[in-house]
Amino acid sequence: MPLSLTDESTAQRAFITGAASGLGLAFCRHLARDGWTIGMADVAVDRLDEAATEIRDLGGVPRIVQLDVTDADAFSQSAGNFVEATGGIDLVINNAGLGAGGPFEETTAEQWRSVIDVNLLGVVNGCQTFIPHLKNGGGGHLMNVASIAAVAAGPRMSIYNVTKAGVRALSETLYAELSDDGIHVSVVMPSFFRTNIDRDLVGPESARSMTQALMEKSNLSADEVARHALDAAASKDIHVIYPSWMSRVIWYWKRLFPGHYVRGLVKREREAKAFAERSS
Repeated sequence: MPLSLTDESTAQRAFITGAASGLGLAFCRHLARDGWTIGMADVAVDRLDEAATEIRDLGGVPRIVQLDVTDADAFSQSAGNFVEATGGIDLVINNAGLGAGGPFEETTAEQWRSVIDVNLLGVVNGCQTFIPHLKNGGGGHLMNVASIAAVAAGPRMSIYNVTKAGVRALSETLYAELSDDGIHVSVVMPSFFRTNIDRDLVGPESARSMTQALMEKSNLSADEVARHALDAAASKDIHVIYPSWMSRVIWYWKRLFPGHYVRGLVKREREAKAFAERSS
């Protein structure tokens, strides 16, 4: 079934960061089936070649872009090249990100900088780069990928929580600022799903083990998350929370009873500490 976004977009042109694998590639697959032209941006150019072949076979028109999202100048140049080649832009998905975990006291300033640069400032770069192009084209969609961690604030995830909360705050701000320009902004906040976020995870081995365990318990795939997010964007949803049965409990619990929710995190910290001790 075609995407609703396909019907409303003038020329079906998208630019997606972190497109070589995981959720980014899942977004590309759904758009490719509708024949979109997709700027597939990733720092890992070797994985991009294989991913682009798959997207082409599905019916999409891939344009490979080797890009480090922390490089604002490179981002601007890549976006300009894509828009010039395709005549415009209809959908931007700032998806590139790093996983991070471990007790706060064991984190380093270098780790904080590296994850903030990708997870938060990488999204800032994408927004600053593409908003003028979206305005010039009369509007479109700007989708920023965060996580339910933006709300949940789970223990032993301080760096990740802070960066994703920042993406949520930025997206809500831009939703208001860009509403009169025909640009719809959404922030995607899924819970754990099966992906490869543990591959480049920043933090101790215990954090990687916990992330892998949580993903293994999930029955949610990247393709499901991507399809839901694209449908929600077409419906003009600002907060894309998925799956609803789990994530919305956290969403409303935190909003309605914040003190009670945060006190409950103490139990989760004890469970996480016990898991780390068993893993080591």
